[in-house]
Amino acid sequence: MLSRSGVDKFMITTMNNSLSFTNGKHDPKGLKNPKFTTQGQQFQARSKLYSSTGTKNYSTSTDAQQPLLQLGFRINEKLIGTGSYAKVKRCIREIDNKEFAVKIIDRDKAPSDFVSKFLPRELDIIRTLDHPNIIKVQQILETKSLTLIIMEYASNGDLLDYINKTTRLQESVARRMFRELSDAIYYIHLRNICHRDLKCENLLLDNHLRIKLADFGFSRYCVDPPRTENKKNVIEKKILSRTFCGSAAYAAPEILRGQEYNPKLYDIWSAGCILYIMIYSKMPFDDSDIKKMIEAQMTKGALRFGSEGSSEVQDLIVRMLQPEVTQRWPIELIQKHSWLSRQTNTDNHGSSISYVNAMTTNRIQTQGGVNQVQKRHGSPIYA
Repeated sequence: MLSRSGVDKFMITTMNNSLSFTNGKHDPKGLKNPKFTTQGQQFQARSKLYSSTGTKNYSTSTDAQQPLLQLGFRINEKLIGTGSYAKVKRCIREIDNKEFAVKIIDRDKAPSDFVSKFLPRELDIIRTLDHPNIIKVQQILETKSLTLIIMEYASNGDLLDYINKTTRLQESVARRMFRELSDAIYYIHLRNICHRDLKCENLLLDNHLRIKLADFGFSRYCVDPPRTENKKNVIEKKILSRTFCGSAAYAAPEILRGQEYNPKLYDIWSAGCILYIMIYSKMPFDDSDIKKMIEAQMTKGALRFGSEGSSEVQDLIVRMLQPEVTQRWPIELIQKHSWLSRQTNTDNHGSSISYVNAMTTNRIQTQGGVNQVQKRHGSPIYA
């Protein structure tokens, strides 16, 4: 199956132009328990991951139950996802029995940098978002030690699991789904917000199999806000990011090389990886060895295409996976690409998704899917 790259999530707050990765010899997947080296010093990564495949089992505390009950929400004890200091569960709004998801963040277990910087930034951003292809936040509550985010529930799980079940998507279906993703990216980029952790695991599917972008834990604004109260005639200054975050398998080469980066164009690279996965049901680059992956990313012709995708979709993928940042297309150009603008009968019917052919369907039912890359089970990363 395709690997759940959330276990390879990383974030480095130290900036240097010569960042390198050093991995253990007995770590075949490359990022099981890495150390990051910068300026001759090594430091061990710590977990920040919210993984739906986590092994820890949490019990819902009274601290979380009480404020939710007061608002009329009843928690379902079954976990949707879990991590080192966060868990996601379903909850029911009692007045109408409508399902929601609640993300429970234990601030006492979280690193201080996350609590003071990244969590407030995430909450500030998600409060402003209102788009049909972005998970809608219903309410945000805070207790003495917990932050509770009540949000839209996506009943069909995430895109990674869906692709692993169906082996790959029909191109018309991929077009419809990727159009929904590009609409969401256009929406946040227009508002100078970047996601910085786009990946199949963060694309949820509702009951009509429509894309819902989720998890804005690494998101940030792309411009410095004006320092004066009078914002008229004030030019907002675009900023480059110095925080290395996201998932290595979806990371652009400038991220892995430790360079300052344009966060919007980082999103574009990650989106290009997602489109490639939709079409070919595999990662565009082998991330089992980060150094070799960087070399492949920078080498012309290293990106391999199979016979499944049309020349049009291959052209779009190439324009997104440009190692030279100045040549990578922004979202405005991507939305105008001929492949994305083409209409087909299945484009507007989310529930009409079908498998590639009957033979593939039979293999899926009998073997649990084909052309699947094993998921990693290495330690999550946070630095």
